[in-house]
Amino acid sequence: MTLHLRMDVDGALRQLPGLPATVSGALAAVRNDGVGADRLAEILQQDPGFAHAVLTVLDTPFFGAGSGESGVRGICRSTSRVTLERAMIAAAVLRQLPGGGDQWFDRYAFWEHSVGVGVIARALATNLGQDEQQAFTAGLLHDLGRIALDVYFPREFQGVVRYRQRHDTWIRDAEVAVLGFDHCVFGGSVAVRWGLPVDLVEAVCSHHTPEAANVHHDVTRMVHLADVLARGLQIGDPGDDTIPMLSQSAMKRLGL
Repeated sequence: MTLHLRMDVDGALRQLPGLPATVSGALAAVRNDGVGADRLAEILQQDPGFAHAVLTVLDTPFFGAGSGESGVRGICRSTSRVTLERAMIAAAVLRQLPGGGDQWFDRYAFWEHSVGVGVIARALATNLGQDEQQAFTAGLLHDLGRIALDVYFPREFQGVVRYRQRHDTWIRDAEVAVLGFDHCVFGGSVAVRWGLPVDLVEAVCSHHTPEAANVHHDVTRMVHLADVLARGLQIGDPGDDTIPMLSQSAMKRLGL
């Protein structure tokens, strides 16, 4: 049973849908300084559902980006491009990988864990003088690969959950045993496929091995620590109740 469930990452990515054209267009526009605020608002409003999701993300206390403005045009005029981009990324991924679930995996509890990691990472960033929204978004999306497997490859992911239950092991080890790779590898590939920024790709790829980050070391270290803390505090359900080893190197580098 284990062998025939093994997946080829590149083959799986070819089956994975890209972000909707309206979302990709909005992300391209927000990254282009030559696109004015009013034009950006027009592009964003081409997908009313996505625009509403972005406003909802910006309005959450977790994201911490309240500007006092309302409406898409007002937000585009008053909010920094970096903040808007982060909100768009969070909204896009949450729409692409919604809550729900079945007997195998509770996506609502999964997203509760993910938000918890984001909030803890943001708190760490505040205390360390780092970018709070960057840390929150990286924490929110750190387990991107796991929920992408559940949404788009449910049969294979059910095999992972069965293996974890049978062997009472860390779900990451079950992923490797059943699929031949873990959610970090797959999530990093998904993040690249969807055009996410390098700091998010690294946090997704390396939050269990923060020393492997190449550029955005502190973001990955904060997400690593936040994930361990969220698991220890039993915030939501990432798929098992294991508390991974905390990287002493990451702690030392963060000055904690």
